[in-house]
Amino acid sequence: MPPICPNDFQNQLDPPETIRLFSYIKDFVVLPIHLFGAYCILKRTPNNMHSVKFTLLNFHFWNVMFDLLFAFSEPIPIFPMPAAVMNGIFTRIGIPSTIQLLILVTSIDYVSVSTLMIFENRFYLLNSKKKWWKRIRPFWMIVNFLLAPLHQIPNILEFPDQKYARELVINNLPCVPEFLYTADLVLPSLNSPTIVINSILFVSIIFGQLAIFANIIIAQLYTNFGANTLSKTTRHLQKRLLKTLVLQTGIPVVSLVFPGIYAFFSIYTGHFDMGLNNLVATVASLHGLVSTLSIILIHQPYRDTVLFWRKNKKSESKRWSIPVGSNLTNH
Repeated sequence: MPPICPNDFQNQLDPPETIRLFSYIKDFVVLPIHLFGAYCILKRTPNNMHSVKFTLLNFHFWNVMFDLLFAFSEPIPIFPMPAAVMNGIFTRIGIPSTIQLLILVTSIDYVSVSTLMIFENRFYLLNSKKKWWKRIRPFWMIVNFLLAPLHQIPNILEFPDQKYARELVINNLPCVPEFLYTADLVLPSLNSPTIVINSILFVSIIFGQLAIFANIIIAQLYTNFGANTLSKTTRHLQKRLLKTLVLQTGIPVVSLVFPGIYAFFSIYTGHFDMGLNNLVATVASLHGLVSTLSIILIHQPYRDTVLFWRKNKKSESKRWSIPVGSNLTNH
């Protein structure tokens, strides 16, 4: 059995309590921002964006759900092993770590599906006269929404006995942080290729469809292909909306780039650093915040709402400060 990690290995990022404290602070700050984002979509979406309102709300809902589930589970990866420690409220109230992991991964899958729905919605509106797509569209939606939980079945069948999995993880680390002996550790599979292939297949199906819709939309808006079916004004407005949607859905992915790169590096090289593992968990937990800020700041009507409130607040402040100043002068 590997030795306990020496004191000089430890740093302020290593203890799980640090991640838990950061999570509490982050959630306290982020929840009002999520609520404001929902308010903007529901109450500040203008008529010329009405067609995208539902898909925006659906996308926002699943990103917030992922954010909340991540906060309640607080998973900390144990790279280079494909395992994690569940450090959150769900563990303390007795929810099994395997269930937590499945719920969390499924929420990520629904974020992907909701992103696909945004681009399909653009395609549908530009091609609403095509009756064949209108007929199969409901079935297409149902299939994609069912795909998110159903593709987890091979992963569920791969779940090993977690007592044996704990011993396997601990024995394959160069040293063991002391908290790991009592932590709620989960290893989803002893056969990593199964999970990797299943995940790649799901991503390929979802983002393959997204790429098809995006390419058709671009062809209709930026080439002569759609010149005969769309007016110049409509094409201009649709181009602008498409750009904002690409930014809004693409920017949150940035928060997952570092975790993805480090995971690949750690697993490939066998590098183990609990501090960096905690940092990966912290950065990944910001995905929901980045997504909501993207919605608020990229779409002009929502951005104008923030600026309008700030302007009113400053005006109100000045309105109350003038009489005070004049009274002091008169005295």
